[in-house]
Amino acid sequence: MYTDTGAFIALLYRRDQAHHAISAHFRALREAGVRLVTSEPVIAETVTRLRYDAGLSRVTAFRDVLNRANVSGSLTIRESDERLRHAAFAVLEQYADLRLSYADAVGAAIAREPQIDSVFGLDHGFRVMGFTLEP
Repeated sequence: MYTDTGAFIALLYRRDQAHHAISAHFRALREAGVRLVTSEPVIAETVTRLRYDAGLSRVTAFRDVLNRANVSGSLTIRESDERLRHAAFAVLEQYADLRLSYADAVGAAIAREPQIDSVFGLDHGFRVMGFTLEP
């Protein structure tokens, strides 16, 4: 399951209006043993938003969550490469009518891969692009 910025922010920032729903869904995913996948652009976007909206303590909490999840194998962080960049730019062109960020485009490119079945996040754009958006 691909994990987008909105899920990370709502999970870590208690003031986010989706915090309770995202936290409950995250617990259910963990209990079911679902492996999450995210991207470097989502990490950058999450850190930036948390830093501006919630402060440095939430950024360091995010770093710690990433480290624990990566070590435990419950989260894979996809590094960018030439193929992924090309796929992301193709998504931007294909969905020119949507206001997608580069992080969203990378996410859509990753979410199209066979081992990914849905997106954990809040961005309705993923649903418009044909993905199952959870919760």
